[in-house]
Amino acid sequence: MSGAADSNDHIGGEFCRAAIAPGLLSSAGQHLTPYERNGLWRIFQAIGRAWDDLHPSATDSSNLKSTWLDFIEAKTNFEPSYIAEYSNAVLCVDELIEIYGESNAFSLLFFRSGLPQQSNPAAPPMTRLAHAKKFVIDEFIRVNVVASGFKSFGREEHQNGVNYNGYLGGSRYNLKARVRDYKPSEAETPK
Repeated sequence: MSGAADSNDHIGGEFCRAAIAPGLLSSAGQHLTPYERNGLWRIFQAIGRAWDDLHPSATDSSNLKSTWLDFIEAKTNFEPSYIAEYSNAVLCVDELIEIYGESNAFSLLFFRSGLPQQSNPAAPPMTRLAHAKKFVIDEFIRVNVVASGFKSFGREEHQNGVNYNGYLGGSRYNLKARVRDYKPSEAETPK
């Protein structure tokens, strides 16, 4: 796809392409339903899978659920609330999955949506799908990075990322030690 996509390049159906105002959607009096919370977790896991090109089923960010729940609580219990944005994103993803199937839907959503935000992050979100990308998908990607979601998880073929526990050291529920003990090799041991 070209950098400047026209409206024919946008993915999704009628709901995703519906025009809406660029500002944060109003969430007054709304609460996340269990269906929406599960839908959001599905999106977060798909982000983890999308960036693990060697073992797509091995890294789905499951170890970050407590951090993610803390994030969702902060974004929904305090103003400005993202509940309407989260509800919108779940409905967009539902439509994408219905049209393209689950794996294709997430691949298109993350990598080839045709939205102006892909070439110009400052472009205002003017459709439901653009809102989902800006206020949910991009935020979830940042949470994944900050909480160390893209490191390898100690698998033998990716040992170089084992010490990394994220910029913030993870959730308060993190049971994994922040840094493992250094054990020098024989070549490094003074004689």
